[in-house]
Parts: sequence; structure tokens; C-alpha cells
Amino acid sequence: MANRDSMKKPDFLSDADWAHVRDQTSSLERIRSDGKVDVADYLANPDGRASGKGPSGLPTLLLTTVGRKSGEPRTVALVFLQHGEDMVIVASLAGYDQHPAWYLNLQADPRCRVQRDRHQTAAVARTANDAERRDLWPKLNAVLPLWGHFQSGTDRPFPIVILSPTGDA
Repeated sequence: MANRDSMKKPDFLSDADWAHVRDQTSSLERIRSDGKVDVADYLANPDGRASGKGPSGLPTLLLTTVGRKSGEPRTVALVFLQHGEDMVIVASLAGYDQHPAWYLNLQADPRCRVQRDRHQTAAVARTANDAERRDLWPKLNAVLPLWGHFQSGTDRPFPIVILSPTGDA
């Protein structure tokens, strides 16, 4: 979303919750900074995060990709949907008009590592096809309705990424 100031409050959030979301997503710098704190907090206390027992109350995993420019490991905390053995994530970047770095990294190298609570697994990522997207989008919005709200504010279709485990990390 090019003009974040024009975002309308969704009906499902209180004014206070919307002010909090707007503050947390006010800039890409803020998102990156908070993201680093989220990863550190997850690593310090991982128990229950994958089932939504962490501070956000949402099911969260850690995704580690290889930086497409640096070649260095990059880890982010992401809300996810467990879908059978697979984990599904959304490259929303809070509705900004660009893809998140982790998605671009996965496009360059789909091999990654996923941590749910204390369990780590190697995985391979792929973008959902149109049929999978139609099936998964309502389920994802049930997990985090903000995804749908942010999607409505940008022309960039949010990629839905399916992470399939390939073995222990």
C-alpha cells in the first residue's frame, strides 16, 4: 500500500487495536526492527509458539532462508497455518507494495529451515498454485484476518507459500 495514511480501520478491530497495528506497520524499518526482536524472543522462549501460546496469540514459526545477496542465513518469525504435514505462510509484508525479503530469498533458493517451538526441520518452499490459493486463502484469513484487510489495500497479490518438510535440520 503506497499511502499507509489512507488505510481504513477494519470492522473486526477496535480503535486501540487498529492504532497498535498502524504503529507496528508504520514503516519497513519498524517491521524489520520488531522482527529481529520477535526472533530473539522466540529463540529465548520457543515453547508453545507454534500453537499460538506466544505473546501474539497466533501460531508462529521461525523461517530461515539463505540471503540471495549475502549468502548468509536470515531468520524471521511468521504466522502460519498447519496444513497436513505442510506449513503455509503469506508474503504480505503488512500490505506494502513489495514482497518481503524472505520470499525473494525463497525464490532464489527454495531450501529453508523451519522451527516450530523447539523442533527444527529442513523444508522446501513453493508458491501455491491458483487452485491451492483458492482453497487456502479462507483458511489463512481465519488465522489472521489482517491478511485479507492488507490484501484489499494493494494491487500486489500476496504469495501464499507452502513449506514442505524434507527431514530434520
